[in-house]
Amino acid sequence: MGHKVKQSLMSSRIDFFYYAFRNVLFVSVPLVIISTIILSLPHSSATSSGSGTDNLTISISSACTLSSVIDSEHNTNTNVGTYTSDIGKTTITTLCNDGNGYSVYAVGYSNNEEGNNKLINYEYPQYSIDTGLATSGLTSQWAMKLNNIPDDPSPTPPTIESDYNNTYGIVPNYWIKVASRSSGTTDMSQGSSFTTTYAVYASSSQFAGTYLGQVKYILLHPASPSPPHFYYMQDVEEWKNTLALEESVQAIDMRDGKKYWVTKLKDGNIWMTQNLDLDIGGTNTAPLNSNNTDISTTASGSGIYADGYTEQDGVWTWNPASTAITSNYYISNTSVKPSAWPTNDYATPYSAEGGDTYYYTSNNTNDDTRYNSLQDCKNASHTEDECKRYFAGNYYNWSAAIASNNSTNISTTGTITSNSICPKGWRLPNASQTDNVNNEFGRMLYQSEITAKVSAGNDSVGYATGGFNKLRSNPYYFVRSGHISGSTLDHPGVYGYYWSSTVSSSTDAYRLTFNGTDVYPARNGYRYFGWSVRCVAR
Repeated sequence: MGHKVKQSLMSSRIDFFYYAFRNVLFVSVPLVIISTIILSLPHSSATSSGSGTDNLTISISSACTLSSVIDSEHNTNTNVGTYTSDIGKTTITTLCNDGNGYSVYAVGYSNNEEGNNKLINYEYPQYSIDTGLATSGLTSQWAMKLNNIPDDPSPTPPTIESDYNNTYGIVPNYWIKVASRSSGTTDMSQGSSFTTTYAVYASSSQFAGTYLGQVKYILLHPASPSPPHFYYMQDVEEWKNTLALEESVQAIDMRDGKKYWVTKLKDGNIWMTQNLDLDIGGTNTAPLNSNNTDISTTASGSGIYADGYTEQDGVWTWNPASTAITSNYYISNTSVKPSAWPTNDYATPYSAEGGDTYYYTSNNTNDDTRYNSLQDCKNASHTEDECKRYFAGNYYNWSAAIASNNSTNISTTGTITSNSICPKGWRLPNASQTDNVNNEFGRMLYQSEITAKVSAGNDSVGYATGGFNKLRSNPYYFVRSGHISGSTLDHPGVYGYYWSSTVSSSTDAYRLTFNGTDVYPARNGYRYFGWSVRCVAR
């Protein structure tokens, strides 16, 4: 097998190829986009004087390439109880002929399955090695590392993400950005290059044999629309301007890999059009910091930073005082109610895992039907996409929603909080009973012709004609998921409640509330209740 990658002519489609390596690793490296040169000759005609012009227009479209050279094969022989690093080296070179910059993403691709980040035994596939950073112990793991090239002649070498920059990081099970080149680079004499290498630890009990794995790399350019699974919530600045009005795409939250529909609505903002389902402190959730979460890096020793925040190298991390509650909540008026959600605790953050619960309606004011699993919803003749749009997500009290361990420190009416549990680049919507400009819930509903006006103090603004059906259907899909009070789930399928970023009193915050007859864009609500969250792009 040759070491150089051939290039192929492509449109917006992205292909990849791989090399097969024996004994430990099997790594794929893709090649990407080459565009075309277009010559355009406008029509010309003679004039009455016998003279004329013949104009030549040459349009050169954006072109990007990703190529690779394997410097040393990614294979090794290793023994149990041994940690082996720097397994092989591949040089990946990227080049674009404009100044818009680009990003390189990677994902595990073992067995040609996108997201599969295991090393798999060739002869006995029931045995595998998971991704991780172990160098000793009882668990076998493998990891990947990226390096800039010393003395790289490129005027602007790529920026490698900190998790992989000259350090081993986990092989991702969803597409994640690993390197990028910033916009504004116009010197095309050199491309940008970086190298990839791998490490593996085999525990003393690891089954013998040849283990194969793949990592798929791909280059994305901002001028080329990317498939939905390449959108990331945290990268919203890179793709938000590509969305047309009322266009919806799915985007991945890098903190836990969950997907959400997001839509550019008629107010011009991009909103989540599914409920947030982040487990704060969950085992499958990354630490919540200013690199992945709506956490300001402008800190002080009081207010939202008074409790539970730590700072290292300019990165702020929120350490929640409590984690997601996983109890199943009982419906109102049942005789048995588990004790799980403290009542009247205005300070401590709490979130509740709502389970695989869906509240489906046929676009009428009747109470929604509650399904406790996706399969139950599909069995009722609803499509999977319809059911997922009405997913309950998690419930959060206001302290959890604003990523605070003591929200009583924020008590002045009208204060808009700087932090939230939304992904980086997103935030909680603002609300106001007197300021139509800052009443983002109300303005979005009014400009979408869902409500008759923007605000009416603490009262219902009323639906416009057909407004409730619009609120509950494409592209908005607001869910009547009820709220947590104590250990009870109240009004499921009847009311929808959504937190805002805005203080209404020392014990309350504003929230959007609606049912089949009334809608309140900015109503007071006790901070200790558990309500839903939807985020809006900054």
